Amino acid sequence: MSIAIDPAFVNWSEESSLEGRPLVLLLHGYGRDEHSLDQVGAALGDDVVTAALRGPRPSRDPFPGGNGWWDVDPEIIPLPGQDAETTEAVLAWLDGVIAERGTPSALGALGFSQGAALSLNLLRYAPERWDAVVTLGGFSLFAPAPGDTRLAELKPAVFWGRTENDPAIRADYIAHTHDSLTGVVDLTERVYPGDEHAIVPDELADAVAFLRSRLLA
Repeated sequence: MSIAIDPAFVNWSEESSLEGRPLVLLLHGYGRDEHSLDQVGAALGDDVVTAALRGPRPSRDPFPGGNGWWDVDPEIIPLPGQDAETTEAVLAWLDGVIAERGTPSALGALGFSQGAALSLNLLRYAPERWDAVVTLGGFSLFAPAPGDTRLAELKPAVFWGRTENDPAIRADYIAHTHDSLTGVVDLTERVYPGDEHAIVPDELADAVAFLRSRLLA
């Protein structure tokens, strides 16, 4: 199955040239769509262009009727090859956008849940492309990625946020993510009170402040 990002289902904050302006990709969670992170785009402000992508695969039980970035096994690990396929599809879409609309002054990504794993995978595939990455309520995938060896040299800026008792992310996956990022990237890690799998208000405010400080400096 060939995977591509459908431009008809990209929710842009505006359609003008990207030349010399910061761009942030918004990557939704499993079972959702390109409108589920609208609050993030609104909070980032008009001086940051956002593009919210729709996952290229239909979501399955227990969250049917939406979209996802990859199918998962019972351990919520991507089925073989699908994480690479989707990551490369997003990067190919980005290349096409830049060719058509100009080169952004800075590039960021923010993902929630499954989209959080994708945001880190985009960084791990092409670390030199990203000025700031935000990963919320997710974890770093276990499969190796082409850019892993370059992360420590480049030390890209990463914000990792989650609630203290998020029921959707296993403790060993959190430990793996901590080990994968600590000392490797320029990491800002925040843990917020709560037991929901959601972006809580303080987390949203901190993530937006992080992106603005890195992309508009």
